[in-house]
Amino acid sequence: MQVIPAIDLLRKKCVRLTQGDYTSAKEYSDSPAETAREFVSQGAKLVHVVDLEGAKNGNLTNFDILDQLSYICLMQIGGGIRTIESVNKILSLAATPIISSAAVNDEKFLSSLKPFAKKIAIAIDARDGKISTNGWLKDTGIDAYEFAKTAQPFCSRIIFTSIARDGMLEGPDTDAIKQMRKTVSKKLFISGGISSLEDVRAVKKAGADGCIIGKALYTGKISLKEAIEAGR
Repeated sequence: MQVIPAIDLLRKKCVRLTQGDYTSAKEYSDSPAETAREFVSQGAKLVHVVDLEGAKNGNLTNFDILDQLSYICLMQIGGGIRTIESVNKILSLAATPIISSAAVNDEKFLSSLKPFAKKIAIAIDARDGKISTNGWLKDTGIDAYEFAKTAQPFCSRIIFTSIARDGMLEGPDTDAIKQMRKTVSKKLFISGGISSLEDVRAVKKAGADGCIIGKALYTGKISLKEAIEAGR
């Protein structure tokens, strides 16, 4: 299983939120590039990057930083990617675009992703099994597992986040992971709550192909190098 460190961008700094709450943003680094280099030095093969301002306002906001990071690491990038033009901008960085809100909110846009399916990730962010969009500010009432079935033909991987666990350092929702694993046949990456090597192993046992770790790395609760080893 692949272990993927996370960088969340807000005001051009690396921050972490708690349960997607923008008012909870805590700054951990004023240099995303330095953070990316540190992750690579510890063995990261892929970095999960989210443009939080883009997720909130619907437009790529930190493309200058994303461009800078593209020279340091391979990335999967989310936040504000809601047009084919923005998909192509991310692909120009040799990165994987992560489509979230637009895939859920716009059926026509979701269908337009079919030619890019092998290069696209679709993020499903859920509270109690229901999808939230627009930087997790909008609850849609859409069933996460049913939508995952619909989304499969348009992507190469599903990124599934339990919002209630995000930033809480309380462990992953393994029951939800197992249910999503039964639902989808595409690669399944998991995010939310991972804070120990035991959590990494539990996510692997639940059937995930990858796990994304954020706050636990920044607070020192877990070593990226050791987490990568635990995922093998």
